[in-house]
Amino acid sequence: AKSKTLKRFIDDGSGFFGGTKRQFSKWITKVNQKLSAYGLNIDEHTIADPGKFVSFLDIQFCFGIDGKLETDLYVKPTDARGYLQYGSRHPNNIYRGIVYSQCFRLRRIINDDSRLLLRINELKEAFANSLYPNKMVDSIANKILTMERTLHRRNDSSNSSIITPNNQSPDPIRVIST
Repeated sequence: AKSKTLKRFIDDGSGFFGGTKRQFSKWITKVNQKLSAYGLNIDEHTIADPGKFVSFLDIQFCFGIDGKLETDLYVKPTDARGYLQYGSRHPNNIYRGIVYSQCFRLRRIINDDSRLLLRINELKEAFANSLYPNKMVDSIANKILTMERTLHRRNDSSNSSIITPNNQSPDPIRVIST
């Protein structure tokens, strides 16, 4: 039994552990002993059974009964899902950009198309509450729904770390999370 993957973002961490709950408890005790020299402690952790989602930042993930990683959007219960009110004297490209970026964010995070459709429909409702035209939102959402969940590196050498969506990538990178 051992840690398979560990990721950290500021003061949040996530990982996968292969072993029993008892082995994990022993492992976390050893880690905390080593961290105590630095005044650090892992005081919260979640152990989930297969098929149960665990939240990390804005992502929920779990391993299905078949062992495959499943991802979904995590939205805090206090999130009002409020967006810039349509018609608030901003250029139209601002509104379109907000819709596109939010839909594309869902495409990057969610790895199941039926779950993606459900979340995009929830997002459409939030945009309707902010008076966005249904035709504009539907057009952008439908474009995102046809995109593959892949990314490729741009050939622009000025910033080689930027990645952009492209369905024709000869060597795609499968995206697991944001």
